[in-house]
Amino acid sequence: MPRARIAVAVAVAVVLGFGAVAGAQERQFHYPAPAPSSFTVLRDQAYGDLKMDVYRPANAAAAPVLIVFNMASGAERGQPFFTAWAEIAASKGLVAIVPDLREASLAQDFDALLAHLAANAASLGADRDRIAVYAASGNVYRGLPLFVDPRRTTIKAMVLYYGSADVKTFRGDLPTLFVRAGLDRPPVTRGMTDLITLAQTQNVPVTVVNYPGGHHAFEMLDDEAATRDVIDTTIDFVARSTSPAHQASVRRGLPEATAAAHVAAGDFAAASTIYADLVKARPDDPRLRLSYGEALLGAAQFAAACSVFDQLRNRGLGPRDLGVPAARACMQKGDAEAAIAWIASIPTQYRPRAIEADPIFAPIRERAAFKALFEAGR
Repeated sequence: MPRARIAVAVAVAVVLGFGAVAGAQERQFHYPAPAPSSFTVLRDQAYGDLKMDVYRPANAAAAPVLIVFNMASGAERGQPFFTAWAEIAASKGLVAIVPDLREASLAQDFDALLAHLAANAASLGADRDRIAVYAASGNVYRGLPLFVDPRRTTIKAMVLYYGSADVKTFRGDLPTLFVRAGLDRPPVTRGMTDLITLAQTQNVPVTVVNYPGGHHAFEMLDDEAATRDVIDTTIDFVARSTSPAHQASVRRGLPEATAAAHVAAGDFAAASTIYADLVKARPDDPRLRLSYGEALLGAAQFAAACSVFDQLRNRGLGPRDLGVPAARACMQKGDAEAAIAWIASIPTQYRPRAIEADPIFAPIRERAAFKALFEAGR
């Protein structure tokens, strides 16, 4: 039997706002059509002076919310591509919202929607504390700057499909799913790859799905099991990442994740300030204290770093993980003997040969005690 489809009688270019595409034809949404009994639709529900369509799972209460972000209003709000997404999401346990969003007042419309959902979620069978947003293609460009605004904490997770935007900072409290279409046009894949790299460098909670055989708008173009798997993964991500347990875990890890992001960016002073507070709260965590010492080393606070490393002796850390930064800190503090002792504490088989040529240790390179540390490995 052929797999049931949700027919989408609209060109790719029109549906997603990609711009004119020569020869665009009618497409199908390549996912099994959900049973009509698995969801209900409340159409033209008012929020402020705007309206939205609400797709609800059958027999479910306090469900997670997925906002289908698309700059459209009125009749255009019901574009088949986005209603297909909403039907699938609702059939799988999410409350899907397809709202009016106008170009001239996009931020205001979106904020009005978030405020309405926060105040009226229960009447929609939704959980106000589990709101996620999905955007694809050009809607990523329009929506992402809104989603990452730290004031919009109502948004608990976001899904970004084959698109990018000019943003500089991600939210560390916002789990993000990037879905990259490997057969997209090179400028699009480069833009999304750069965006993913930025998010990872900032050490925010990121999940990346790379669909190597997927085209832009693969939901309509690629009738493959992989297409359906990516959609399933997306629905699962929304349910999982907005759950209270997952959100609490993200919040608990945020300070240390932020400190690590400062290290990656080379802002060791900011990192060491955060680590100092964390060490006070968790004085018996040797890995945390090691990170603190490394941040102090990066911030050129060599004496303080040496003191922190000294406190980590016999605390179960890897001898190379501790010995290398401790030796570097003590050497730059001016304590050559301590530096040599730290290098010697690293078993020969784990002692990095690069230390011998490291410019930091140039002043002691000809010392017999230093040279002896590397003779056995020659």
